[in-house]
Amino acid sequence: MTKSLFIFSFLLISIFTFSQSKVLINKNLNVVKDTLKRNKMIDVLNHFILEKGIQNEDLTIVNPDNKLETWLFLDELRNLQNSKIFNTRYTLMYEITSAEVSNKNNFIIQLNCYYEGKEIKNSVAKIEITVQEINNKYLVSSAIENNLTSWKSKTIENYSFYFEKDIDEKKLRDFITKNNQLSLNLKEQKIPTKVYCVDGVFKAYKLLGIDYKRDDSPNNFFLGIDSATDNNQSILIVATQKGILDDFSFGSLWKARVTKKYPQKNLYLPVLEGYSYLNDGHPVYKWEQICIHFKNAYSVSQKTDWLSLYGTRENFSLPSTPLYIENFINAVIIKKIKKEKSFSGVLELLNCGKFNEEDQDNYFKTLKRVSGITKADFNEMIDKLITSENLSK
Repeated sequence: MTKSLFIFSFLLISIFTFSQSKVLINKNLNVVKDTLKRNKMIDVLNHFILEKGIQNEDLTIVNPDNKLETWLFLDELRNLQNSKIFNTRYTLMYEITSAEVSNKNNFIIQLNCYYEGKEIKNSVAKIEITVQEINNKYLVSSAIENNLTSWKSKTIENYSFYFEKDIDEKKLRDFITKNNQLSLNLKEQKIPTKVYCVDGVFKAYKLLGIDYKRDDSPNNFFLGIDSATDNNQSILIVATQKGILDDFSFGSLWKARVTKKYPQKNLYLPVLEGYSYLNDGHPVYKWEQICIHFKNAYSVSQKTDWLSLYGTRENFSLPSTPLYIENFINAVIIKKIKKEKSFSGVLELLNCGKFNEEDQDNYFKTLKRVSGITKADFNEMIDKLITSENLSK
């Protein structure tokens, strides 16, 4: 199969403007000879890159063979487009710089994403997108398949793992156990799952087709894990320090999956973080270390008014690595709920609404329903839970 490379001149004939972003199409789009087909491909490309008002599930121009990976690509691209710097100070531009054709129906498009400042082009990212013509229709997908040619893979149960460096099978099976447990907790069916194990967040972006050129570029990954799912399949991109799952945590996986499943406006952050605390999901500290910080901050000999502290976001750790009192209190409450009411009670408390420092009424109403703890006995009950954690010594 012959592969040709086409470099386009910088004489521009079309400028498409959507919101705060523009796509510049070069004059010699010779990769497609037919004018009608060329215009159709350009329209699809613009629609794909810049349309912000359509949900991923409703995009009919996405190739179904690479659907979930493309959804993650789009989520990150929209995060970039919506970043404050490009909504307030600069116009984000996309310029097609080159294209490769591996056969007459398969095209790999390269774009430079940049903004102009002081008459200088400042490159933000190099972007790669695959466009395929299928049944006289152009379908778009992320470049992930093009970037996996030298990767290894392993299938265990209904999981397919992809990785650059060898990973101990025991770690893969541990990941499967933890993810299956989350599916059970979230009342979701076990479905075929792809897991991409990547060395670092920015390599994860590059795998999808976004090669950032700036260290301060937006970060859409929630502690290095992102996911997408539909009724039939699921994918996870896990970006750890070495790409071998050594520093992976159940708590990070929990936050990544929960924030995809439920509307963020419904999520009560101290419960989300509290369960993450219990499962080593804090970026710096494990649960045992969090408990040490707590014991150092609150002496057993001094009676603490937990109700007055709740909602103040008091930090009981270092300023650079904060640990908040609401999160910790909810961690010990979650243990009680799991023991007495199963995980459904935790999910109910989690979805009691957005954390509001000045108004905790909805939280305490839900807390009473799922745990029996009221405002009247809050201090007494939290003291008991702390004692049961052996934290009063």
